[in-house]
Amino acid sequence: MSIGDLNFIIFMFFILLSNLVININTFLHLLLTAEFLWITLYSITLFSGLIFDNVNLLSLTFFFLILSAVEFGVGLIIILIQNILFRSINLNDNSQNTFKFNTRFFNKVNYFNNNLYIL
Repeated sequence: MSIGDLNFIIFMFFILLSNLVININTFLHLLLTAEFLWITLYSITLFSGLIFDNVNLLSLTFFFLILSAVEFGVGLIIILIQNILFRSINLNDNSQNTFKFNTRFFNKVNYFNNNLYIL
């Protein structure tokens, strides 16, 4: 393990962090991305503790594991509550495709109008 590999893990952490900030539409995606962030933080502290022979950084990995488990458990409880209350795990309300619903509506209206002319 070299310092270049550690830089790659740090780069992956920032890619995941930017993905967390920019592209989240469901709570499940938010929770899984946050778990990947905890895993990369765990690997960064583990590898930097092994490279620099630092016991404090190695003990910090257990702290990250505990926080990851707590965050995942609380996230699952929040998903359950949101699913019970709102019957959805979507975070945004504008996810409906209005053009699709409008064309379905107009197709049905045209169908009924065509049947009225036949009668």
